[in-house]
Amino acid sequence: MREKTLIEMTRKQLLKCLIAPAAIALLAGACKPEQQYAPVKDPNSIKLLADTVKVTVDKNTVLLTSSLELGVTYMQHNLDSWNNAASVQRGKTLLTGAVKYHNQHIFGFGASSPNPRPGVYNWGSLDERVALMTSMSATPVITLATAPTWMTDATWYAGKYANDPNGDDNGDTYWGGVEWAPLPAREADFASLCAKVAARYPNVKYFQVWNELKSMWHDAGNHWDYERYTRLYNKVYDSVKKVRPDALIGGPYVVMDSWISPPGGANSSISDPAYGTIDQRCLDVVTYWLQNKKGADFLCLDAWGDANDNSNLDVFAATKKFKDISTWLHSKTTLPIWWAEDYIQGGTDTLRQPAALACMLAYHALGGDAVSLRWSPESQDGNDNDSNLFTSTQVASTNGRPGGSPFQNYYLYRDFTKFFPKGTKLYKTTVSSGNVMVVSSATKAMLINKTSSSQKVKINNSLNLTLQPYQVYFSTLP
Repeated sequence: MREKTLIEMTRKQLLKCLIAPAAIALLAGACKPEQQYAPVKDPNSIKLLADTVKVTVDKNTVLLTSSLELGVTYMQHNLDSWNNAASVQRGKTLLTGAVKYHNQHIFGFGASSPNPRPGVYNWGSLDERVALMTSMSATPVITLATAPTWMTDATWYAGKYANDPNGDDNGDTYWGGVEWAPLPAREADFASLCAKVAARYPNVKYFQVWNELKSMWHDAGNHWDYERYTRLYNKVYDSVKKVRPDALIGGPYVVMDSWISPPGGANSSISDPAYGTIDQRCLDVVTYWLQNKKGADFLCLDAWGDANDNSNLDVFAATKKFKDISTWLHSKTTLPIWWAEDYIQGGTDTLRQPAALACMLAYHALGGDAVSLRWSPESQDGNDNDSNLFTSTQVASTNGRPGGSPFQNYYLYRDFTKFFPKGTKLYKTTVSSGNVMVVSSATKAMLINKTSSSQKVKINNSLNLTLQPYQVYFSTLP
């Protein structure tokens, strides 16, 4: 399991600093400068040489109609009203229309506890985040996680954590345990809170239940406690549907781990040298949930491009994991598949990020996925780009760049949304070299250079292009 790191809580007004969930392993070496998202050079002057990559788009053969739509999940810092005003406005302008879905957790990840004590509610920060989603004309999503401390700590009493550095101002919330699951005796309380959330925000249609089965590992059985999760899911499902029959609810939000050398109980039939072997214990969660859930409107999950025991795999080849998992899921269910979180390996290696993310999106589209949510659109530390879309809005500038300035990843997500919207027919495309990956519609091709060298490309024996190192380019087809 990939543990999600916690940032120490402060006691600022509105609990501005909350938790930081996922940390991707960094590549060795220094960060590289941003790749140039520029047009290809001399598009009509290249002769067909021996090393030219030949791309053939067969417009007579439709592979599938894409169902993929893109979105983001808000994190600790995300266009907050107390940030630099100009930076926030730039970031909001970027996100508006660039992706469809915006997702926020009910507690943590930028929101304070909505229910710090039994019978006491504090909706301020969650209200602000939901209003933020609405202000950018997004389709809002709420993740029904995590649970207030009084639901997770059997010894809780009002003010217990008043003198604890990880406690909130009133001592009711213990941030160090923010990822604890509700106690069995408090599952009904959590389900009731989820229903109140759904009733409070009638404009929110989509709800994901819990997050990565946090605090639900069965030590004695050496597997995820899928029975406990499904019991909680069913209570939440019934409670929310009772007040919001129109709500669309999904689970089980399990991490699909993979291993190069699987430990005991982890071997499965889904395996490829590019990413290793998918952990059978994760597949078991999906299987049990599908068989025992009360109902569901979509299936959500997440994964990392690398393997648990090897973060030095080929960053591009490893993204095939997403399509292989989706293929297996489609053999088990007709539910739409949502990737609540999807990560590439490489951390802050910004030179390769856009190309690796493009490969991931290509496999999502080819795998028939419905939604991919980019975790943390805003850079969290103000300096590094960890697959984010734009620079921090907490400050006026970062390393000479204005706050809320786009990273190259932003242009990828914006242009994929523009040129490959849901309903786009994807056509059979053959590529003569593994150095380049291509996804094609009737009018556009997304070309991805997976190498550190320029690649000469000829499309349908008529259009000549040169892709710069690690360039992603959306070309109009001849």
